[in-house]
Order: sequence, then structure tokens, then C-alpha cells
Amino acid sequence: MNLTPRELRIFLSLANSLNFGQTAERFFVTQPTMSKMVRNIEDKLGVRLFERTTRNVVLTAEGRDLLKVASRIVEDYEAGLTELAEVARRRSQRLSIAALPSLAATLLPALVSDLKKELPHSIIKIHDVINDAALDLLRTRKVDFALSGLDVVHRDLSYTGIMREAFVLLASHTFPIELKGTVWSETELETLPVISMPKGTGTRMYIDLAFMKQGMRFRPFLEIQGLSTIGKFVQKGCGVALLPLSAAELVLDEGLYIVPLEGAPERTIGVITRHESGLSELACKAIDWIRRSASLPGDAAGPGAAAGTPCAAN
Repeated sequence: MNLTPRELRIFLSLANSLNFGQTAERFFVTQPTMSKMVRNIEDKLGVRLFERTTRNVVLTAEGRDLLKVASRIVEDYEAGLTELAEVARRRSQRLSIAALPSLAATLLPALVSDLKKELPHSIIKIHDVINDAALDLLRTRKVDFALSGLDVVHRDLSYTGIMREAFVLLASHTFPIELKGTVWSETELETLPVISMPKGTGTRMYIDLAFMKQGMRFRPFLEIQGLSTIGKFVQKGCGVALLPLSAAELVLDEGLYIVPLEGAPERTIGVITRHESGLSELACKAIDWIRRSASLPGDAAGPGAAAGTPCAAN
């Protein structure tokens, strides 16, 4: 015996109305079809549920017994569906993003503020982490999408470019630097006490690559992971930092200034999502907001960036 929820509802409807015509109309079938469906239910159970005469329909004793059980089953089933819908609704209002610290601090505060105004009950979590950690969070499904660099995209991930930004020098008035010009020059940078992020970070990879193209090896004066720590070291006159513009602006403080360098390498930034994994409406809304709001100098999708948006096929 294996009655479907629809068959239980048909039985309950007929048991309450005792009218084949009304029940058939409610389930959008003909009366002969409804009669056949009821017989199939009775055959599955091996008992007669209704006594039919030319004038009326009445429940049998077995039918009355089933009515009590079926009412409880359908009530529990519909309550379960309601609970499931509520779980899905709550899940649709959860959003988790992994982003490079500079982007988490510059792009995402306004995004979260706008989303909270529109969806006050939404639950939003931001992970400000380096490239590799962001991709790990994405692959293990701990975040909906990541804001990171194109250079470390994996085969199971999709990249959509949103902007690019140039590298600049962050310097301190307490440690003036003498440059022959404001043009990027690996040879001249080699003479400066440059503070950089360590190997393994996306930021460092761009710098290493620029030097390698000139047949040179980048040897920073200091390697420091945290942006705020880099800013403090520069402020104390320990050297100059070579950073993407958004990162330099993030730690720009009293006594510090930014030196743009013409022809400097550019870091590409994009939205990274999982292949064959649909995004929620809230995640799509966030991605569209980020694309509209990305306004760093040179704003454009980097070379090789995918066209369109990750939500285009959703």
C-alpha cells in the first residue's frame, strides 16, 4: 500500500463532500476519471471506502476509519511543506561573501547597508581573506561567491571581470623618496626599500610577474601580510609600500601619500562563482550591485574576463 499525497487529498475531498461531481471539478478531471481514481485507491488498500447508489454516496466503516488517519497524515504533510518553505525563505535571505580585504572594506560596506535597508531580516556574512582562502571558502560552499583575482581561478569555478586597478606606491612624509619620474620602472623600484605582501598572495604575484617580464627578480625590503600593519610600517618611515590603489587608499592615514606610476601593472578583480551551482536571488542582487558600483580607475573587465553576469542563466 502506497498512497500518494494527491490520492489522500482526493479521498478526503470526496469523504467530506460525498459528491463525485464536486470532487472531480476540484481536481480538474472528469467524473468518470474521478470514479476510476477512487477505485484505484480502494484497490491499493484492498477495502471499499464508499458505498455508491444511484442517489447518494456514503462512507463505509473502513472509509470512516481511514478518514481519521488520512486527515492527520495530510495535516502533518502540509505542515511539513509549510515548514520547508519557511526554511527555504530563510535560506534565500542568507548571503556569504569572500573578498580581498581591500575590497571588503571599500566596496562591501555600502552594499550591506543597501541590502539591509531593502531586506532588514537578511543575514549577511563577510569573509575578508586573501585570494587562496577566498577560493577555498567558495569551493567548500561556505560562501556564495568571491571577489578575487583572475589569476587563481580553478577549473571548477567561473570568473566574471568587474574592474581593474593599477599598483601605486604608498609613502610617508617622514621618509621622502626620490624618484626620477612617475613612470613604473622595475630598475628604479629595486633601489627603494619596498614593503610588499608575501609570496602566495594575488597582490604579490602581479608584482613578481612584472619583474620577471624584465628578466628581474623582485626582492622586497619587508614582507608583511596585513594591510593595516603595512600602513603603520610606512607611517614610521620603514619604507614604501607597493600596493593596488584600493589597498593603498584603505590604509591612507595622516602623513601618508600615494604616488601613481604611469604604466604600472594592473590587478584584475572579478566575481568568482562555482560551476553548475545556481545563485540565490539575494546573491544575484549583490553581484549586480557590485558591478554597478565598481568605479576604481581603469574600471573594466580584465583580459580574458567572461562576458555577462554569473546570474544571466539563473
